[in-house]
Amino acid sequence: MRLVEVEAYLTGDPASHAFRGPTRRNRSMYGPPGTLYMFRIHQVVCANLVTRPGEAVLLRAGTPIRPTEGNPSGPGRLCRFLGLTMTDDGADMTVGRRMSLTSANPRVPAPRVVRGPRVGISRAVERPLRFSVRGNRWVSRPRPSAG
Repeated sequence: MRLVEVEAYLTGDPASHAFRGPTRRNRSMYGPPGTLYMFRIHQVVCANLVTRPGEAVLLRAGTPIRPTEGNPSGPGRLCRFLGLTMTDDGADMTVGRRMSLTSANPRVPAPRVVRGPRVGISRAVERPLRFSVRGNRWVSRPRPSAG
């Protein structure tokens, strides 16, 4: 599966779970890059991937290898599709136990990435920190169209 949509949460960002500092709930957000920070919202499990201690990207959508495999569009469906649960909190995605991060295939042209405002939050919604592959059908709605 290839990620096609993420949202960034940065230092000093009032929409970030790390905004008020480390807690028992968000301790994984302060791990090294590649750490999974799992959280639950309205009984839906979601995953952030740490980029720097206290900063992360919310994994929002992916493209399945075969379209009949399921629907990984949206943070909760993506976690279900990947089999991620709260027990994966703190996992190091750079070493690949069940899955791992790899860089893009250099023989495949890079897709056009568009950005827009984040969705599903009530603070700092105007920040254009949602990134997605333009025109990809698996990007969750509303789909960003700006560059």
